[in-house]
Amino acid sequence: MKNILTLLILACFGNLIAQSSVSKSPPLLEKNNMTTAALSDIKYEYETVPGDPIGVKIYTLKNGMKLYMSVNADEPRVQTNIAVRAGSKHDPAETTGLAHYLEHMMFKGTKNIGALDWEKEQVLLNKISDLYEAHRMETDSAKRKAIYAEIDQTSNDAAKLVAANEYDKMVSALGAKGTNAYTYVEQTVYINDVPTNELGRWMDLESERFKEVVLRLFHTELEAVYEEFNINQDRDFRKVSAVMNAELFPTHPYGTQTTIGKGEHLKNPSHVKIQEYFKKNYVPNNMAIILSGDFNPDEAVAMAEKTFGTYLPKPIEPFTFEKQPELTKVVRKEVLGQEAESVQMAWRFAGAGSDDVAKIGLLSGILYNRQAGLMDLNLMQQQKVLAASAGAQTLEDFSKFSMTGKPREGQTLEDVEKLLLGELEKVKNGDFPEWLLSAVIKDKKLGEIRGNESNNARAYFMTTAFILGLDWSQYVNRFKDMEKLTKADIIEFAKTRFNNNYVVVYKRTGEDTSQTKVDKPAITPIDVNREEQSAFTKEFLAREATRLKPEFLNYEDKIAKTDLSTGIPLDYVKNKNNPTFSMNYILEMGKRHDNLIPLAVTLLPYLGTDKYTPEELQQEFFKLGLSFDVFAGDSRAYVTLSGLDESFEEGVQLFEHILSNVKADPEAWGKVVDDMMVKRANSMKDKRTILRTAMSNYAKHGENNPFNTRLTEDQLRAQDPENLTDILRGLMDYEHRIYYYGSQEMPQVATVLEKEHKVKTDLKPLKEEKLYAEVDQAETEVLFVDFPMVQAEVMLMSKGSENFNKDEYVMSELFNTYFGYGLSSIVFQEIRESKALAYSAYAYSASPRKSRDAHYFQAYVGTQADKMPDAITAISEIIETMPYSPEQIEQSRQSIMKKIETDRVADRSVYWNYRGAEDRGVNYDLRRDVYEKMKTVTPEELKAFQEKMIKGRKYTVLVLGNKENVDMEYLKTLGTVKELGLEEIFGVEIKP
Repeated sequence: MKNILTLLILACFGNLIAQSSVSKSPPLLEKNNMTTAALSDIKYEYETVPGDPIGVKIYTLKNGMKLYMSVNADEPRVQTNIAVRAGSKHDPAETTGLAHYLEHMMFKGTKNIGALDWEKEQVLLNKISDLYEAHRMETDSAKRKAIYAEIDQTSNDAAKLVAANEYDKMVSALGAKGTNAYTYVEQTVYINDVPTNELGRWMDLESERFKEVVLRLFHTELEAVYEEFNINQDRDFRKVSAVMNAELFPTHPYGTQTTIGKGEHLKNPSHVKIQEYFKKNYVPNNMAIILSGDFNPDEAVAMAEKTFGTYLPKPIEPFTFEKQPELTKVVRKEVLGQEAESVQMAWRFAGAGSDDVAKIGLLSGILYNRQAGLMDLNLMQQQKVLAASAGAQTLEDFSKFSMTGKPREGQTLEDVEKLLLGELEKVKNGDFPEWLLSAVIKDKKLGEIRGNESNNARAYFMTTAFILGLDWSQYVNRFKDMEKLTKADIIEFAKTRFNNNYVVVYKRTGEDTSQTKVDKPAITPIDVNREEQSAFTKEFLAREATRLKPEFLNYEDKIAKTDLSTGIPLDYVKNKNNPTFSMNYILEMGKRHDNLIPLAVTLLPYLGTDKYTPEELQQEFFKLGLSFDVFAGDSRAYVTLSGLDESFEEGVQLFEHILSNVKADPEAWGKVVDDMMVKRANSMKDKRTILRTAMSNYAKHGENNPFNTRLTEDQLRAQDPENLTDILRGLMDYEHRIYYYGSQEMPQVATVLEKEHKVKTDLKPLKEEKLYAEVDQAETEVLFVDFPMVQAEVMLMSKGSENFNKDEYVMSELFNTYFGYGLSSIVFQEIRESKALAYSAYAYSASPRKSRDAHYFQAYVGTQADKMPDAITAISEIIETMPYSPEQIEQSRQSIMKKIETDRVADRSVYWNYRGAEDRGVNYDLRRDVYEKMKTVTPEELKAFQEKMIKGRKYTVLVLGNKENVDMEYLKTLGTVKELGLEEIFGVEIKP
């Protein structure tokens, strides 16, 4: 499960607590056929808040467990979070990382889930627990090794009594999506998106799962956590965060321990400590069920009382912490790593529910809102830094305000620090307009409106309020708290609270000699029992819920089309959810048609017109609650206007004014080139870009490919800014179309566009697109790039059928579900569960997005360099042989069908679904073909697909790692090894 480190959305909370009201639930929704009629007879009283835009109902079970519920009937699915108010700050100091590791173990089952012979398994698990305690206490290395060997042997014996991955098999059988979990400092949250008609079975399953934690398959999962720890050694932002927090919170767990934990603690785990932590924290009065979607709250409460209501509450010991020492001077720290350089500063404030929260939330928007903040306009718009941002993070005990910046060419981190502080100084001096406060709040409200369309976002909001211990009214009224703040309040706050009382961390590029890798212990692969099932699972899978009827898109019904009088096609989809819009001018022409188009688009934000400066343009859009953007991809360009529909006409006028009147600026172009070169150099320090973009394009197309075919620095500097501006002014002189999604009616939209969108009578035809041939792989080849990193990352790529093939697309859905994706997939079971070779591993048959392109098979494994040969061998073997389990194939088939039956494409996504189908050469919803095939497909057909389409392929094996640690001789056994330099795959020279 991945850790999700985010800026908590409640960062802008204020101190005022509105009085909650109590209301009766609405009439039962008869279409939700979730439970028996008996559950509908009881009415419940809920806590609600007047004016709540998502209508949250809060109910407290008799044992203290909370239910947060928000009804959204857009699709028959429910986003579910089970939240525990316990995270890494609750870890015992001597066993850090415990909360996160427990999160992993909560997927291993109970004495019912996964157990084939619990009586025998329990004896072995108790023995393993005792051995780990002995291992922790032993200091002699030889004796520790001997104890671990016994742990390994006993674990293998215990694994024979386990049905693997039963939890994932059962949630997959429900038709669940997004099954995952995350741990942070104050929470552990378990996530599923389930069909409405399966909510009852989901409650049954989860109430069984959270009754206890059974620490089975412990040592292989521990190896996965080791891998996660090692991955973090290559992530500079995590190192910066750890150093920053250690200085801001020197005697608080926020700063003294990390969520992943210390390496020495991971090497010495304790079953006893984990069980103690579970029994102390995973109790009903410390947990909440969060539901957002199409369901009946009364029925949900009844089900929760019947299942989770049987849990017994326990007293929760309040978390106490010391007052942190005052910061009386600037604390400067340095972090080394391979990624791009940056500087981050942070100040400490009071936590959730305090007056500080609304102030730092509003202040962060004044400084940075991606459009018209002081940093946006004075630093990025004027090209004084490569990047700059500000943000506020709210936790339960403390909050944090931070500013971050990246340097331009020749600029020091100290220079960037001064520039960031300069913008903060402007706030202290009142050097910002009064209107900016209300505009920032309007922008935040707009973000909330859009977020409320998503069940996932709604669930996140409710989860965050619960974790922070906030009354829900504080969330609903958070913007009112901000609206009470005046410009004078913000000035006074900045003057009083922002002085030389901050921590600054300079992230410099260089070798980090402090990295501590956790080495693997000797582990014998365990046998994975795929065919056997526990009694609980057999009974669970036998209880089928009423199936729903799938709904497939009819594009003609969903998308209205007309032509403007000028002949420009207008496509229209109604937004029935809120008063916002998004309008796109779509040009079927991009980088492959003219490589100057992306350059012109990159320049546009820094250009003004004959009427407005660049800064004034951003301010005008921001005042109106609008944003303006231009994007050019390989084959298509978009000019986009979005925001509040009340400002649509004014926005289009400004939009068209820019496109027609933009003025050249040679100085701005020179700075754009400077920054482009820095960004190119920075991308060569990002291992994700290296492997997944640069190396992948090289593997697909060879040394001249869409990624690295770009202008050199000399060619860029030779470009005429006037010519680039002409390209921008002339974009709408080419054939194009307009797509509008919003709340206004189509005739209103057309009227505005007829008036404002003036085009020539004879539009230019599109330029010819340059196509790049895809390499045919006659023999397996290894592409290796040397990069300083703790792990090694491997990707296998193989070209398949030419052109989009519907039959292959359909069968790939089943193959990927069964073989390559999810906790119960063959790849996960073999590579992680059985052999403990990687934290992340997957494989999939990928269908092209364009009808002219080829299908590809890809597999990935990220592992320790010394385990790389074993990992490549293991994943190669299962790709060739594909372990065959008819029962698991049937579960995958059913899972796909249930997802399609309950999947509803949101109105905002209908048009892009249509264009995606069109790009593949079809004019209907491709889910229909998948669903019809899944009705009759057999395990034998999947086996035949694997043998015909997957088995026996030749591969390009991409390997990214530190050459000092990678076994290059082993790579030669796979095929011809070609070592590539970064300049070869990026297409530019690296400056010293």
